[in-house]
Amino acid sequence: MPTYSEPVNRRRLFPWWAKLLLLVVILYGAALYVAAHQAKVYLNAVVAPPGTGASEDCARLDFSGLPTRVSAVCDTAKFIDPVSGLDLSTGSVRTTTFVHNPLHATFNIQSPVKAKFPNGLTTDTNWQSLDSDIGGDLTGITYGSVFIGKIDSTLTLPATPAPLKITSDRAEFHVRQNGPDLDIASRSEGSKLETGIIPVNLPAFSTSLEATLDGRGNVLSGGPIVPGEAMQGDIKRLAIDFGNNGTLAFSGPFRIAENGLLSGDLTIDVQNYAALQATLSKSFPQAITLIDTASILLKSLSADGKTGQVTLNIRDGRVSLGIIPLGSIPPL
Repeated sequence: MPTYSEPVNRRRLFPWWAKLLLLVVILYGAALYVAAHQAKVYLNAVVAPPGTGASEDCARLDFSGLPTRVSAVCDTAKFIDPVSGLDLSTGSVRTTTFVHNPLHATFNIQSPVKAKFPNGLTTDTNWQSLDSDIGGDLTGITYGSVFIGKIDSTLTLPATPAPLKITSDRAEFHVRQNGPDLDIASRSEGSKLETGIIPVNLPAFSTSLEATLDGRGNVLSGGPIVPGEAMQGDIKRLAIDFGNNGTLAFSGPFRIAENGLLSGDLTIDVQNYAALQATLSKSFPQAITLIDTASILLKSLSADGKTGQVTLNIRDGRVSLGIIPLGSIPPL
């Protein structure tokens, strides 16, 4: 008796493979679209900070990194903030996002970066290398980091006859949204200060900063920056470290009012103040009387003869040590 075998329904198998292939294409296309969109979003965030009137015309997509990544490129970036009057220009800017994780990106900015402020201050900054990391969620950017090698910046004021130059072997900057607040951290190593106004013989130093700005967490995701708006926060530590030549650090809460006047209670912490006194006296002979007076004060408050700590009370720019007035700080 002959047997009967049902023929294979190839039409049924083909649609299954076709659907699978189509699904892969759709998912990859969607991921690629999101990555390209985010690359532009991040590029615009880098070249056009919130509140500026920069044009988005420079953003063009570069798909040379396919299939894993896509970039948005701006050959040159320039904007003028119509509110503050800040004029900023940079070299080429590139942001790169990854198809498998489009909310994460890296960006690169070619130096120089030049800025001109309404008060006439100009800055010209160059570097040898720049690495970065930026990312967030569907609400916007929530963190960013920048690592720079061999950086030099020249600052020029119209009222001064010679510019101020700051160089560093390495520098890094970090920002992160922390609920409603914004955490900031930075560090530099091998920094030097040069000026033609007065002779400065400071040895190489490093700097570090850890601070929180209250209510500024939305700035990274496009929150407005209003010039003249009051700002407050907490400086966890702002330090200038001269190594064996002493360390000077500041910490404490602060507030800058709408008129630019500073208020706060800032604690000054000095390590190895005898060496720091000698360093500062040699570098700033014009201020030797003030430096010696501060050293005597710190010595009287020192428990071990090497370290000293004092808290300055600042109210609307007026600085005092307890009931003793020390001077005033102009509007920032």
